Amino acid sequence: MERHLQKLHWLKVKEIVLNQIDTVILPVGTVEPHGTACIGTDNVIPETIAEGIAERINALVAPTISYGITRSLYRYPGGMTVSPEAFGGYVRDVLASLAKLGFHNLIVMNGHGGNNSVLKDVAFDFHAVSGHNVAVIHWWELCDQLDRKFWGHPGGHAGTNECAIAQAVDPAYLDQVAYNKEMAWWFRPGADIYPAPGTILLYEENTGYPEFDIEKARQYREAVIKEVGDFTEQVLERWRKFGL
Repeated sequence: MERHLQKLHWLKVKEIVLNQIDTVILPVGTVEPHGTACIGTDNVIPETIAEGIAERINALVAPTISYGITRSLYRYPGGMTVSPEAFGGYVRDVLASLAKLGFHNLIVMNGHGGNNSVLKDVAFDFHAVSGHNVAVIHWWELCDQLDRKFWGHPGGHAGTNECAIAQAVDPAYLDQVAYNKEMAWWFRPGADIYPAPGTILLYEENTGYPEFDIEKARQYREAVIKEVGDFTEQVLERWRKFGL
């Protein structure tokens, strides 16, 4: 069955949403530098996860919101941003449109940390007003323990975890030849720096650098899809259990 909403004609959408599917996944990301991974990494990853779990949770995948709130990496070539006000209003309108189609469960699959706080506020406000169920999933935070078990350390922006999924989707999305370890900066709380002094941001000192093992990258992608799928399925089951 086709799971991409935009690939269906309107009569099929009407038939499927009203009779078969009440859940939609909305990937959200941004466009910004990621070391030597593609600047669309924050869009590629939530799209990949959404595609990976859609069949399991009986959901359709909505077109991606590809532009988000980029700050610390905006100055680097490829950095693009929208204002929090524009971003929040846009996401809210998309959620309203998806709800109008008939989806009751709205899963926002977020791929970018700069979007977190606005998505949290939008999700609650929309839920409170509309009565629809909304879950915002920040995949890298949800998978923190998985990262530590799989890699032996936490990930990072353009670090081991993100680069692995980008590489697993398409090896051309990660350039090993252009990579230089000096691109990495240990990101620590206590300072706000614009632009960030590197396009790879590590969460712990001297750990989380990109690896270029394609087989391990593919294993990690599947592990993330399973982890997020397990969690999302549990959320949906409990919503339904309690009649929400």
